[in-house]
Amino acid sequence: MIEIPALEYHLAHGCNLSCQQCSHYSNFRLAGKLPTLDDARREYSSWSYRVRPRRFALLGGEPLLNPHLIEHLRLAREYWPDSNLMLVTNGFLFDRHPELPAALIEANCRLEVSQHGTHESYMDRFNAAKKTVWQWRVDHPGIQIKIRQSHRGWMRQYRVKDGKPMPFDSKPDAAYRICMQKTCTQLFRDCLWKCPALAYHALMEQRLKFESIPAWQLFRDYKACPASASEDELQSFVETKAIPQCGLCPSKRVPFRHPDPTQRSEIR
Repeated sequence: MIEIPALEYHLAHGCNLSCQQCSHYSNFRLAGKLPTLDDARREYSSWSYRVRPRRFALLGGEPLLNPHLIEHLRLAREYWPDSNLMLVTNGFLFDRHPELPAALIEANCRLEVSQHGTHESYMDRFNAAKKTVWQWRVDHPGIQIKIRQSHRGWMRQYRVKDGKPMPFDSKPDAAYRICMQKTCTQLFRDCLWKCPALAYHALMEQRLKFESIPAWQLFRDYKACPASASEDELQSFVETKAIPQCGLCPSKRVPFRHPDPTQRSEIR
């Protein structure tokens, strides 16, 4: 069993918000079916006896878009009994899952509610979400809740040219050093991926129809770690730091204040 810092799993690729420069590309309203419980069970069973993540996160996209969220919480705890379980959400869809507070306590899962801006129209809805979770703290002793100030560390993931996402031209080691997703291993399509930018890039390309842009070829060439990997191959995947694909990410943290995430806007 190999210990890793974190493992993340999408319960939805799409999102009800539109945060430009999202590291998971969810602002592009990615296509793809929601993972079923059978999908998750198959993927978990391939890896739960091989890797032990200190943190296992259910996220997206927006995970509350998945109607089977509660069952997914229980399933994640079943397969990752020793991990710190976490559910990351923007908090706008709590009314879809009235059983969520009790399920969080049952699964010993921390709820992290991400703040994605300070725009007035956005804050009206986010403050309503905060009011809901503060009431949960009163009504459900022992529940674990954290407000994550995601907007404060927002940075550019890619350049924009002629309205299209384009990669940076960086030295891989320099880009890896400042990467905020270097420990965010993704479990997707039965494979382990180094980061969300690599895992969901094909979905973005398909959505935006720019599969022929040569500048992104390194991302297309990336080979994720399959469930059939040998122990040596898995160990190499875990221990490897900078890879050539890191060179398509920024080597300096460039702050970025995206437009109102409740509104669709031109890519910039």
